[in-house]
Parts: sequence; structure tokens; C-alpha cells
Amino acid sequence: MSISRRDFAKLLGAGALGAALAPGFGRRLSAQAPMGPVRFLAVRTPHGVDRDWWIPRNSDGSDPSTPDEALSGLSFDYDMAILAPLMAWRDQITILDGLDTQCTKENTRGGVYPNHGHNEQGTMLTGAQGPADREGNFGAGHPSLDFVLHARLGAPALLTASVEGTGTWKCMSYDDAGRFRQPTADPRTLFRAAFPEGFEPPDPMEPTVDFSNGERRIFGYDQSVLEALEGRLGGSEAEKIRAHIDAMAALTPAPGMGPGGMFVGACTTSGSDVPTVGQNVGSYDNVPVVTRAHAEVITQAFACGRARCATLQILNDFPNYYTDIPEVRDSGVIGLFGDGYRFHEDLVHSYWGASGSDLDTIRRGYLAGQRWAAGNFALVLEVLDSVTDPMDPSGGSILDNTIVYWHNEFGHDGHDAQHTRHPVVIAGGGGRTLRLGRYLRLRDISSSDRVPHNKLLVSIAHALGQTDIDFFGDRDLEDRADYRGPLEPLMA
Repeated sequence: MSISRRDFAKLLGAGALGAALAPGFGRRLSAQAPMGPVRFLAVRTPHGVDRDWWIPRNSDGSDPSTPDEALSGLSFDYDMAILAPLMAWRDQITILDGLDTQCTKENTRGGVYPNHGHNEQGTMLTGAQGPADREGNFGAGHPSLDFVLHARLGAPALLTASVEGTGTWKCMSYDDAGRFRQPTADPRTLFRAAFPEGFEPPDPMEPTVDFSNGERRIFGYDQSVLEALEGRLGGSEAEKIRAHIDAMAALTPAPGMGPGGMFVGACTTSGSDVPTVGQNVGSYDNVPVVTRAHAEVITQAFACGRARCATLQILNDFPNYYTDIPEVRDSGVIGLFGDGYRFHEDLVHSYWGASGSDLDTIRRGYLAGQRWAAGNFALVLEVLDSVTDPMDPSGGSILDNTIVYWHNEFGHDGHDAQHTRHPVVIAGGGGRTLRLGRYLRLRDISSSDRVPHNKLLVSIAHALGQTDIDFFGDRDLEDRADYRGPLEPLMA
């Protein structure tokens, strides 16, 4: 399986690089600047959110005082807080408060559905208006972000996973024709998509040929010639030469780096290391088991360069495993709906119309279910953080070099009106280009202002080096200034 931090330290311990890295192992390395290739993982959970119980708060229970605050001074440790399981990850996450799937309300052409409900879940990664037939195909030119980044970054596999199977109208990943990509429910099948049966990792003890010295000498010679030419020219031609010199410098490996400018560490996963966990969940307490198995496969594939992008859907509204969570059952909802209640139809559908003591009871059960979902997401972060990135010379983890985008199927409001205040957490390795450890309130929460989530998709693309992408989403909105460019408060 993938190499652990301890094994990685042993592997390098005999050399100067190993001596330099060894003190960092055994502790969290999130404070170090990530230096490996950046990956992308999108995670989705179901059932919407009540924004007022999702945000971090001050010690007196009040909302954050300013639109931009360090999470270290705020807390999820209050009664019924949804994100309580993320307290330990506050330095590696950013909370986006007030993001909207506004594109679903534009209704710019026929054949689209002008609301955000179950079938519009693909909007979160495509940035496109949902289809009127609500069956999941978004049409030509509306791929999801993972699909586009995979094509640009290059890797053998684009991993698309789901804890429990899902209908085609609730997928996360879409191809360049806007067609759904069916997720893989079985971690063993997901593993085989990344690691063919005969795959063998490279021998970690075999010396890697380092061409960086020769490449730097060639660059130095070319640079001197081009600089002489630059001096003889002027104006725009000289500027073109300078831009070329700078671009080549960025591609030239630094001393001690391996081929292509990356340290070559150790992938220890072989094609025979198939997970023992299958897709049969069966009960709520097996959801974390299958979630972990999927997360481990994704982490191994990232570490071995077998994938750069992945999506992971942790359940949808069916089956109702949330119904059996003890904290949900003990909330008093059985007294309201009977022992045969269902989490989605009874708690989620009733939540926004309830009042008084009924609302108090439903809220306690509903938020307990969403807190359980946050715990499953924290489990994904734990798995990503448990494996050293073989391509990071600073010894960072896979999490340190992965942009993780966690979102929900719904925003804050009743059924089919859930396009506002969409819950989003950015986690992991955004520190180079995305601001982490922050609470960012993007707009006046009570106003009719809207911040399209398309800008977040552009930000993620920029974080993975694709800075030429200035718009991502529905073709009818490309010329709208409010949909273009990155989400500035998030950019480092």
C-alpha cells in the first residue's frame, strides 16, 4: 500500500535529504509550504444545511464580527454545531459563507430547470443550468471541473467514487458533452481503475537519474544568448524574449530535484493491493468504513501519480442511513413521526416549515445527521493527511498538496429553493494560492445579493495552475462580469 511517513523517513534517513526531513515526521506538517504537484478532490454529502448552525461562532455564540476572520479565534464547539468534527482541522480549512448557485436561477434558454433541487446537483461542479428533464445531462460544452482538470493535468485515471450507488440524475462528474459519469460504488473496482492488475511500483531503492544539473547548464547557455538578443532588440520583441526566459526558468529544476523538477519518492502500491472492503454498506455504521476505503484508494492513486483528480460522493438522500444514527433517533423525532420515520422525507422536508417545539425537535435530529456527515468528511481529511507525498521534498502529506472542495447537494432554504448560502469548505493544500484557516463571509447574508459559485470553480482551477481559465460554467453566462474571474477573498 502507499508508503507511510515513518517508512518514508527510514527510506531517506541515510542521505542528506533524509536527515533534513526526518525531524518533521511524527507531527503535522501543514505549516510547511506544500511543494508537490497539486491534486483536486471534490466531496459531496446530502440533505442541505441550516447556515446558522453551520458557521463558526465567537465564544459568546455570536456570528463572526467581520467578513474575514481566522478560524483559530472562532469555534465550532457550540450546541448542535454541524462542523464540530472539524475543530481539529481549522488550520487547513476555509469556510465560505454566502456562496450561491445563482446560475440555476438565470433561466436564459429553453430546456433548463430554473431551480436548485435534487436533480441540479451536477451544477456544483459544472457551473451550468440544470436540464429541464432533470435527468442529469447538462448538454454540450458543460463538463464538470474534475473532468476538465484531468484532461489538462494528465494522469492515467479520473476517479469517480460513491458510497452506495446513485442514480444518474445525482452524479458529480460530467464529460465534455455534459453527460453524467456513473460513479464507482465498490472501492475494489475504484482501485482497479487506478492500478491495473499487473501494476508494480518502482523500486524505491533504485537510484533515480537526475538530469537537473545538465538541464540547468543548457538553460544557462540559452539564457545568455537570449539576453544578448534581448539587449539588441527593444519594445514588444524584447518583452517576448524576456517572457520566454522567465517561463523556461520556471520549468528548470532546482538542485536536488528529480526529473521534471519533482523529487521522486516511493510509491509502494502494487496492482495486487486490492482493498478488502466492498460496496455493501448495509447499515449506517458501515458508511465510514466504505468512505475510508474509497479515500484510501484515492490517496494511494494521488501518491503514485495514477490520478490527479477525483470525486467522492458520500451517500445521497436514498438510502436513509441517517435515519438510524443513534443521536438522530434520540432527538425526539420518533415521537413526532413514528418509529418508521425517514430522515429525508420527514426531517429534511419538514424542517423549513416547522415552528415551536416541533422545530426544536426536528432541528436537533436534522443537525445531528449533518454533524455525522461532517465526521465522515473529517475522516477523508484524516486519510489524505496520513500518507506522505512522495513528490514533496518538504515531506508534506497528500492532504498538504490536494485542494479538497466539500459541498452539499442543497443550500440554505426549503425544497427546490436551495440555491443560496450553499455550504462549502475548502480544505488541504490551498495554501500556495488559496487562503486557508479562514472564515470568509462573501456577502450580506440577509440581502438579495448573490455570489455565483462559478467564481469558486475558477479559483480552484487557478490553484491547480490553470490561470488561463477566467470563467467556468454555463455557456450563456460567459460574458457576464459577475460570473467571471476567481473568488478574490479566497485567493492568497
